[in-house]
Amino acid sequence: MQLQHFIKAKLEKNEFKAALANEELVFFTFLFGAKILEVPKLREEGSSKIPLQCARVIRMVRDGYFGFKDYFQSLCDTVDGGKDFYLLGSDFESYLEAQAAVDKAFADPNKWTQMSILSTAGSGIFSSDRTIQDYAEKTWGIELCRFPSDG
Repeated sequence: MQLQHFIKAKLEKNEFKAALANEELVFFTFLFGAKILEVPKLREEGSSKIPLQCARVIRMVRDGYFGFKDYFQSLCDTVDGGKDFYLLGSDFESYLEAQAAVDKAFADPNKWTQMSILSTAGSGIFSSDRTIQDYAEKTWGIELCRFPSDG
């Protein structure tokens, strides 16, 4: 029961609607990043300074540490240049916090198993097609790209 109260509090904090069945939480995820209502303001303000950890990762990408050095140059330029449309820099600290929570949960096999089962059981309403389309349209303002029919 403590775990469910913790999960509900986390979901409410991030303005995320969870699937509920008979008042029991059946879906869990680790959330991070800006809330959807914060995105337009964050984009408008831009960011001239990114967190140190993020700057280190961007430097590693620029230096080719992960391969494809030239391929990611424009992405690195936008994050470093304050025109970070996808808010990579502003979401980075929140991502690290979520990753630490994942690491902590994973270290407890019983807790991880319970969370995995609840997540799987409740994930049906979150089909990838619907979720991606919804996220693209509502968060990023991206229109669908329709393919011509084969007929």
